[in-house]
Amino acid sequence: MMKRKLFSVLIFFTLSHFCNAQNENSYATFIDSANQVKYKNVKKADLYIQKAKKIVSEKDLGDFYLSTIQVYIDMNHFDEALEYSTKAHTIFTEKKDFEKLAKVNSFFAFIYAQLNDPQRAIKYYKITLGFYEKKNNKDGMIKALNNLGNAYFTLSKYDSSQYYFQKSQVIFKDHDDPALKAFVMSNLGKLFFSKKEYSQSENYLLEAKDILEQNKITDTEANYNVNYNLAAFYIERRNAPKALLYAEKTGDFTQKNSVDFNNIRYLDNLYNAYLLNDDYKNAAVAFKKYDSIREMLNIEEKAVNVERIKAQHEYELKQKVNGLKQEKRNLVYIIILVVFLLIVVICILYTINYRNKTEALNLEKKLIEAREKELEFDNHMKEKLLVYQSMEQQKVDSIFKSILEKVNALKTKYQHAEEISEIINEIKISVKPNTWEDFEYHFLQIHESFYKNLEQKHQNLTNYDKRLAAMLKLRLSTKEISNLLNVTPKTIENSRTRLRKKLDLTNTKEDLSKYLDDF
Repeated sequence: MMKRKLFSVLIFFTLSHFCNAQNENSYATFIDSANQVKYKNVKKADLYIQKAKKIVSEKDLGDFYLSTIQVYIDMNHFDEALEYSTKAHTIFTEKKDFEKLAKVNSFFAFIYAQLNDPQRAIKYYKITLGFYEKKNNKDGMIKALNNLGNAYFTLSKYDSSQYYFQKSQVIFKDHDDPALKAFVMSNLGKLFFSKKEYSQSENYLLEAKDILEQNKITDTEANYNVNYNLAAFYIERRNAPKALLYAEKTGDFTQKNSVDFNNIRYLDNLYNAYLLNDDYKNAAVAFKKYDSIREMLNIEEKAVNVERIKAQHEYELKQKVNGLKQEKRNLVYIIILVVFLLIVVICILYTINYRNKTEALNLEKKLIEAREKELEFDNHMKEKLLVYQSMEQQKVDSIFKSILEKVNALKTKYQHAEEISEIINEIKISVKPNTWEDFEYHFLQIHESFYKNLEQKHQNLTNYDKRLAAMLKLRLSTKEISNLLNVTPKTIENSRTRLRKKLDLTNTKEDLSKYLDDF
């Protein structure tokens, strides 16, 4: 059972693939049929194209348009060619297939050139040239430059025309394509003829002919162009034999019964060549053919239809351009919004960073202030301890001195003088001989550069003055200082007055202790 199902699925896919292949082959077959009859039966060719259109798949639609455009161009049905070019342009733009888009642009350029709209033709030829230059496609570059030369020639801008023709000539230095080279030489001949430089014009035209003959080029379009330009040149120069020779040669590369502009131009040259040779009979026949083809082309009706399609094409292009402009504006708005949001985020981050730095600095400042306060408090406590120790030591020394005096008084009254002497010696040992040295030692541990700074500014101070200054710096009261120095408070007051004078503070209101804080 399972094998039957698998076999059925396989058959289904095989048949589907075969049907698709048949459809693709049928579509291509119809296009081939249209190409075979396009010069003989225009209606039949158009019928084949419509049949191909009905069966072509969605994925092959772009390629179908490219094939169809070429058929309609060959039949000089430029209205249909322009319409299909517009559709193909839309498809390949959406697919971003730039290779095929360049081909469509070259179709646009050729169609507009044939419709005597050289300005539009130039626009599309330049787009095509830019594409081929990027690809370094020399054939494409030469064709685009040659077409640009022809477009500017139509506008009678001969200097621009010559610039593009000669620019294409440069490429031939390292690129060999005789048919293309003959095209360019022939067009240069046509250009110099319009500039009335007849000798140079004839040289270019004959060089183009020689290139085709020497290289045995059978390309229909190249041979038609060279012989047509030679015939036109000799008609204008009134050289009847050569005019007829090249006019008839042009016919060898023309579909004689085709209804197209090439045939009309050939018949126009042939008619004028017969007239130049006084062959009025053949001139009448040529003109009759010319007139019948002109009527069959129905130029006026086609021109109206072409203008409608051109307007539609321009409208669609304008819509696309407006759409692209709107997308560009939207993109600009998005970029502006993103930039604005980015600036806002940067500002926020900067603000946060600045705030963090500020807080860190404030915290650091507070820590420094706390350390300074801690150090100041520590120093203050050391100062208090120093004063307290000094005063306590002074009291102890005073007590020992008082005891020593009393013991000395007892020594004379008692018989055991030796024992009393020992007691006296022990007391002397216990009493510190220089309490002030201890005070200064501990003071300098707290204010190590006080004396040095004080001496630098006031060199006339005595040791007593410096000691008094040290105690005033410690904010000791007059009574505390008098106790430490073992003098009366009145003596201390007098000493303060003398110190102010030595420090040049006599006639100022500055506090002595605050002044000493700076040292």
